[in-house]
Amino acid sequence: MHPFLHRTLLVVGAMQCWCVPQLLLAQDLSALTELAEGAILGENVADPVPGFDIRILKDGQPIFHQAFGNWTIDQPARADSSTKTLSGALMMSLAESAEGGFSLESHLSDFLPEYDKEGYRDITIRQAFSHTSGLPSEGGTSPILIRTDITLRQAAWLISFRPLENGPPGSTFGYGGISMHAAGAAAEVATGESFVDLMAERITGPLEMANTRFVTASDANPRVAGGMESTASEFSRFMDMLLNGGEDRVTGTRILSEDSVEEMFTRVTEDTTPIDFSPVENNRYGIGVWLDQLDQAGPPVDVLAAGGRGFHSWIDQSHGLVFTLATDTTRITNIEELSSQMHLAILEAVADPGDLNLDGSVDRADLSLWASQYGVSEDGDGFLAWQRGVEADASVANVPEPRGGLALFLFLLLKSLSLRTRNSPVA
Repeated sequence: MHPFLHRTLLVVGAMQCWCVPQLLLAQDLSALTELAEGAILGENVADPVPGFDIRILKDGQPIFHQAFGNWTIDQPARADSSTKTLSGALMMSLAESAEGGFSLESHLSDFLPEYDKEGYRDITIRQAFSHTSGLPSEGGTSPILIRTDITLRQAAWLISFRPLENGPPGSTFGYGGISMHAAGAAAEVATGESFVDLMAERITGPLEMANTRFVTASDANPRVAGGMESTASEFSRFMDMLLNGGEDRVTGTRILSEDSVEEMFTRVTEDTTPIDFSPVENNRYGIGVWLDQLDQAGPPVDVLAAGGRGFHSWIDQSHGLVFTLATDTTRITNIEELSSQMHLAILEAVADPGDLNLDGSVDRADLSLWASQYGVSEDGDGFLAWQRGVEADASVANVPEPRGGLALFLFLLLKSLSLRTRNSPVA
């Protein structure tokens, strides 16, 4: 069913009883369940997905958690490149404290003397964590990142001999992991602590993420950009902290400042930035996070952490949603479109009845959409009632969602629709 028609039917159903319990709508996720069960059977994916669990939070509250296939609730999974988002948050925490002079504008060469050479000395921490350092687009293909016989500091030294294939720094997007690995070593030098300890002290410890830890390659050489495992519940809590402006809703502990989260979610690249390699068809990236992705079936998600074997989590800021699918049994390319379909199914379940365009607010755009669909004049009784109920100035595009006025608005819209359909046969 088309999203607009589905939302319109919800409006009609809502007005038959003059109110809609929002909790009931939020929990009507049968369409999501059907998509998940279908993925186990090979529906909407190229290959069947053996197993996974999905956890959804809305405004910090769990509204869904279920396992499918050969999987159990909160079974640990390799997070792979979703690790980049955890490490990106750690970079923001270190930049906040400015320990050892560390900041996003610091250069690798400020802490790692082997980078104090032509071209390399210009690489900043920001560039290293946004795939714009100029270093090769190497991740899982680099043996340096998985060696257990060296330290992170030694790994950074080896990386300094890799050519600046995508240089100069800041000029090209080349998705990979070695630049983040080098930045992790710089963090160790700046603070005098191991990267594993920094992650535990600043991110996973305060968020009580007991099952989220580095499993590749070693504690001495942790794979900064892809070596952690986690669970749906723990990663959801981490992402909700970011959604909540850096504060953990469970304990009230502030992990990051609001400014740090905003900067983390600010795009570093531009559409015109050349791409050497990207696993998606764009370069929309912040600090350790993809931005504005998964738009195959509906509106894009605002923030995405994604791993190669399917573990991924996204944030929809306007709807207060965090979605985490935990698995390491498939490929992220196999389930990208499925995740977009799931996003749309969730929006249709949790959005307010009048939010026809699913943008998180009930405003004039929704009335215009409704009016254009059914040929109702926007200057009729429905519009005037809506206008009085939500905003005196009809020229304001973004109108705060009403409380008492919305019911009257929807009732008059329904009445107008009823009169129209009563006089017009429906095919």
